[in-house]
Amino acid sequence: MQHQALADSFENLDAEVVNVNANSKKPIQRKLIKNGTITFETTDLMNARTTIQKLCVQYKAYLGSENQHNYDNRFQNDQEIRVPAEHFDKLMQDLETLANKVENKSVSTEDVTEQFIDIEARLRTKKEVEARYRQLLALAKNVNEMISIESQIGNVRSEIESMEGQLNYMKNQVSLSTIKLSYFEIIGTDFGFASKFVYSFRNGWDNLLTFLIGMVQVWPFLLVITLTAWLVFKWKKKRAMVA
Repeated sequence: MQHQALADSFENLDAEVVNVNANSKKPIQRKLIKNGTITFETTDLMNARTTIQKLCVQYKAYLGSENQHNYDNRFQNDQEIRVPAEHFDKLMQDLETLANKVENKSVSTEDVTEQFIDIEARLRTKKEVEARYRQLLALAKNVNEMISIESQIGNVRSEIESMEGQLNYMKNQVSLSTIKLSYFEIIGTDFGFASKFVYSFRNGWDNLLTFLIGMVQVWPFLLVITLTAWLVFKWKKKRAMVA
């Protein structure tokens, strides 16, 4: 009788929780995923890159990836920017102002409200089912019942973690929009070598400054390491003289 009662509890548990949640309603807040792409020509690639970095700071955005290309007749930067959704439109407008000529620009908006609500509802249901199973576990009278209930809890927990992963991914996509940005500078075939040389020199100088700034930030660690090495050297030298 006890085992049959437990089996009946398993069978009716999902239905009971679903019925409870079916009666609960919340105001709907639209969940939108916005993405944009823009490709443009600029007269000064390095200046455009510096300005874009400042815009990222201004709009609390960050570079998800960046690739630099050196073609025969142009230098090109490809960047992926993640920006808070509320700043997406303004950042797209500001990026366009950097263009000497816009080659293409597109914006897409995906409404994932229904998917979001569906996953939230199923997740809430599964969490309540898990809670009920744990209540049943406390009432288990023998090892078989405990093993059976723990198996059900494991299955539900796996589903919960999967849905939480989906929900977190969607939240990230909704809160942070993605802008795929490509911008390039035409260098011309007649003066390709000279233009490339100047660009490489400027790029190398920028990299050197970045390296020096990094060294300044870690100078206390370098000082400690140098002082430690010098003390060890003096100690070994003094020990050798005594021997």
